[in-house]
Amino acid sequence: MPITIDSVNTVLTLMPDKHIGNLVVSLPAIDGLIKHFQGKKFYLIIDTAYREIVESIISEGQIEFYPRKFLNTGSYLRRALSYFEFVYSIRKMQPDIAIDLQGGHTSSLITLFSGAASRVAGSFTSRPYAYNAKVNVSEGKHKIYSYLEIAASVGAPVNEKEYRLQSADARRVSLAHKLRKMGLVTEKRIITVHPGGGRLQKLWSVSGFATIADWLTNREYQVVFVGGSAEVDRTSEIISLLSHQTYNLVGILSLGELMALFEMSSLFLGNDNGPMHLAAAMGTPVVAMFGYADETRWGPRCEKSIVLRGRERCRDCSKKECQDPRCINTLSPDAVKSAIETLLQQEHSS
Repeated sequence: MPITIDSVNTVLTLMPDKHIGNLVVSLPAIDGLIKHFQGKKFYLIIDTAYREIVESIISEGQIEFYPRKFLNTGSYLRRALSYFEFVYSIRKMQPDIAIDLQGGHTSSLITLFSGAASRVAGSFTSRPYAYNAKVNVSEGKHKIYSYLEIAASVGAPVNEKEYRLQSADARRVSLAHKLRKMGLVTEKRIITVHPGGGRLQKLWSVSGFATIADWLTNREYQVVFVGGSAEVDRTSEIISLLSHQTYNLVGILSLGELMALFEMSSLFLGNDNGPMHLAAAMGTPVVAMFGYADETRWGPRCEKSIVLRGRERCRDCSKKECQDPRCINTLSPDAVKSAIETLLQQEHSS
């Protein structure tokens, strides 16, 4: 490295990824960097939407929010001005070292414009010329190791197995208010279900989720559906098929409140998506349904988790263009029930 920790006064770490799962998977590396550079001026760049995810590991004064919303709307002049203002705020920090965990088009330009003397990224970066130190990261392993190896390259002692995310007290309080309003009993066991996930190729069937929800409710679990506003219609379709009462919190919870709900939950059930990674980071047992994605690289990182798929991915997997995702739509409710029972038995015996 061209810079030593003794000569560092200001550290800039970049993870402005728009995908919640990528940010969550990078958190052990971010936490390790925060601890390594303790006593230095430390700043973290993330997307504005993810403020509540990191509030328990870093103070708000150390966060610089990437204004994605403002850069994607309005006139060209307004967007250019917003970007200039953002870059100017980064330059004012006068970072000695910029550690780019994302390595994408957005973060590489910010790194280049930051003025940092030392600019570090993984070898996977889309703009190699923006950096003077590139870290060769492991291939064929979980994505978490890409981030950890970048952090380790600057001396951060990181151990992802010891890392667990926590919710803030204020989010627990606001969640409790919303749960009482919905009629949930906190003393009764909760299963959190997220049936969304973006692409068709990542979604298990509506009927499958309905079958499992009724089965769990019949076993005296409180089934709570969660998700964003874009998933309201899909969740409503599932609920319309149910014979038992469940609780619909889709579009109601903030990310911090969702984290607090995961802390209370006996299990998380959902597709391969950001909330799945968030539940795993909270230490919640996870049953995750996968389609075309490689669970070796993108599976949940928690001690108690099971990844399911109906059948192996097709050799000529077309991902976005696939209209018949057999890898996930052939997954049976019985297989999901078996996985849930396995994890719940482990939870009760521990």
